[in-house]
Amino acid sequence: MWIKALALAALLALLWSLFRLSMGLRWAKVSRDEARREEEARGRRIVAELPSPEGTLGFFTEDHAGFYWPAGEAAKSGLVGTRLLLNGGIIATATRAGTTLPEPPVPEPFEGRERWDVALYFAGGATRMVACGTVREGVSREIATRVFEAVRTVFVAEGEHLPGGAR
Repeated sequence: MWIKALALAALLALLWSLFRLSMGLRWAKVSRDEARREEEARGRRIVAELPSPEGTLGFFTEDHAGFYWPAGEAAKSGLVGTRLLLNGGIIATATRAGTTLPEPPVPEPFEGRERWDVALYFAGGATRMVACGTVREGVSREIATRVFEAVRTVFVAEGEHLPGGAR
């Protein structure tokens, strides 16, 4: 009798924890969808979801005037270049025609995981970093690539300048 009661209690505890997990996941999805609708109601296009070190997600969005993400914003008119970075090393670069970006710092030693970032360069020499995460299996690479391509489109209409003189 006691064994059956203990087994029933264990089963109920397992079912309760599964129910709580599923409701937590559902709440996170509903909250994210609501935040997405709010951004779209502002007239912004969602480019990517950015993971934070705390485990939350934020959006990298754009509208006709600029780009917005949880750590900041950037006016399109002030951008002069962008770089896609992997552990601080340059993967891709795009600039306004006739613009030269500053020399990059020496890439950091490999720390055991891929860290993807997009550097935004502004007129006057200011630089802002968009941290795209360290998630495995290419997720952060995809996020960083989407952010880089969205920013790169600012320069395409003006005639993008790529390293090596290619256009």
